[in-house]
Amino acid sequence: MTLALGLLMAAVVIGVAGPAYLCIAVKPSVRPGLALVGWVTSMALMVVAALVAAVLLVAPHAYVLDGLIGMRHSCVNVIRASGEVAWGHVARSAGAAAVFGAAGWVAVVAARLSWHRRRWRREHLALLRAVCRCERSILWMDEDTPVAYSVGGRRGAIVATRGVARLRPRERDAILAHEHAHMRGRHHLLLLVADVMAKALPFVPLCRRAPGAIRVLVELAADAAAARLHGPGPVRAGLLAVVGHGTPSTALAMSRDAVEARLRWLADERVALGWLPARVGYALAAVLALTPALVSIAIVTLVVLVYCLGVRPA
Repeated sequence: MTLALGLLMAAVVIGVAGPAYLCIAVKPSVRPGLALVGWVTSMALMVVAALVAAVLLVAPHAYVLDGLIGMRHSCVNVIRASGEVAWGHVARSAGAAAVFGAAGWVAVVAARLSWHRRRWRREHLALLRAVCRCERSILWMDEDTPVAYSVGGRRGAIVATRGVARLRPRERDAILAHEHAHMRGRHHLLLLVADVMAKALPFVPLCRRAPGAIRVLVELAADAAAARLHGPGPVRAGLLAVVGHGTPSTALAMSRDAVEARLRWLADERVALGWLPARVGYALAAVLALTPALVSIAIVTLVVLVYCLGVRPA
């Protein structure tokens, strides 16, 4: 049972303290994608740790897995003359039921929200394709106001107006590169996951704050991708040129979320870990996100060992 307790503690630590330590990576000297990977990985680790712990709590021979960390039988509930304490079974079953119940509720919320988003996307794009000119996966609307946004999914598209096409070439290209970065990074899917977790588990700080944090981080990541291709100047100019009001809330619009913070970010001349290859940086971010879980398991293991050493047979 030691491993199960450690995993449960890891899930609690990540869910409660995650926002506090993840914000450390949100600064101009660090790629926005690293912080984004940290948030997404932390949510995944929290769910996986809780589910594995629940399985271990109800598995008939879970003590074999406990032996992997040096304890064949957990001694937390072994202060007895003979037989096993009944409340140990009750506690394990209740804990596992709570985790499985929460996981089931997350699945229900995910199914509902995914269905609504998919239906809206299908209807919205069908209407746009009927009235817009399609060119290289970009739907051009006959509108003078410069507006640009992207709609995710397997048949997603970038939507832009005639006002964007009339901008200076570097600004126009930076805006389109920003939206293409959203599509390549599957940022719409990441936002869907964050929205699902927030709606299903609003009492968990990490889940409650995930939609706001990830919405800003995906915009910063798309800005950074566009800036690497066209420079920060055209991205700033494009950000100021387009209008974000009136764009669909479920889409990612170029100029709607955290505009002032993004302008300050783009104005910073420091290189965001340019010496570190992107894939290596993302792998490093995932490993660092795993650290709280490993520390939690180690602490629980140490506490149980100390407790066991202090137990004396009657």
